[in-house]
Amino acid sequence: MLNFSMGGTGIAYHNDATTPFLINLKNPASYAYNFIPVLDSAGTGGLKMAAFEAGIVDNILTLSSEGQTAKSNNAYLSYIALNIPVSRHFGIGMGLSPVSSEGYNISTFGYVQNTTPGQPNTTEVINQYDGTGGINKVYVGLAYSPVKNLSVGVNFSYVFGNITNEEDIYFPPNVSALNTQQIVNTNIHSLDYDLGIMYTLQPKFFKDWSLTFGATIAPSVNFGASYSIFADANYSAGSSSYVIDTLKDSTSNGYIKIPLMYGVGITLKKGDKLTISFDRTGQNWSQYSYFGQTANLSDSYQWGFGIQYVPNKDFPKTYFQRIQYRVGASYGQSNLDIYSTPLINKYLSFGLGLPIGPTNPYAHPAMLNLAIQTGTLGTTSNNLLQQNYIKLMAGFTFDDHWFDKRRFQ
Repeated sequence: MLNFSMGGTGIAYHNDATTPFLINLKNPASYAYNFIPVLDSAGTGGLKMAAFEAGIVDNILTLSSEGQTAKSNNAYLSYIALNIPVSRHFGIGMGLSPVSSEGYNISTFGYVQNTTPGQPNTTEVINQYDGTGGINKVYVGLAYSPVKNLSVGVNFSYVFGNITNEEDIYFPPNVSALNTQQIVNTNIHSLDYDLGIMYTLQPKFFKDWSLTFGATIAPSVNFGASYSIFADANYSAGSSSYVIDTLKDSTSNGYIKIPLMYGVGITLKKGDKLTISFDRTGQNWSQYSYFGQTANLSDSYQWGFGIQYVPNKDFPKTYFQRIQYRVGASYGQSNLDIYSTPLINKYLSFGLGLPIGPTNPYAHPAMLNLAIQTGTLGTTSNNLLQQNYIKLMAGFTFDDHWFDKRRFQ
């Protein structure tokens, strides 16, 4: 949720020593920071805070081309995540999140030569394109801090899902031509992993300031997958459709090569009051292949910038001083390059973290997170499509001492 409202940043962000703790999905090395140092008689000790988060997103789209527009609205579960502090230097993360989704319904109209005697020279033909489905992942992550201010982490993921693409060609019933249909069904089921590292500097001559550097990498991997193709020729009369001939019916197993993805980030913090983050991510989509076939894709990149401000997190005089105010911006190029026209994705983001309950960390701190992204993807130049979108997110964060050893019963 923090990442969503701060321009997608978070590669170099980790929790500080005060609650509520948030879950950072951008870097597994952040799982090692769910701990509140509390000095005891021996001079050591602390509280381990488990954090649970879940969020939903409503995506409001307006598609535009030269002289035409269309609108859609799609709500979905953004993620479910849990961070468990095992010790002061070791943490575990786990969760479920979507990797990609597909949902479109496009119709095009054209004309072809008509050879039926007594009919016009041309007849209308309708092309219908439909896509449904999505890819999700379940992950378990480990993070360890071998020395002060340094942490490393890894996520192990199981990626699964199904995507169906259908193409239909329709002719009027009185034309001597058969309709055709082709359905391509792709199933993905594979393992994946990604790595992260963070290091924090705390200069003595800048009181309360810290500077964190972060990096992530997801090596190139071949996803195990299978796909089936079914095509037929049919005749439609009213609401009924009759299959005349099966043109193709086959199933194959293979791999989808997902190229290397990397990211670097810097976060500057002044205590709990001010956080400023910069991120840069990229992925080598020019090396992508689908069952051995390459695609005309370009390498993608994205820049992100985010700010969070909390007036007075620990000793507020009013509730508004406890609120986390967030703003961000992002700019980058997608992996699509159509007609030598790169597709740019840019957006602004805004968000609020609304604390629930008292500030005392013993009182199960929680937070309601609200955020909005508004931006554009693509362009209307060269007869291309442009997406103007508004994404609304709502989520909940809950912290608790699930794994603290009780000294008094």
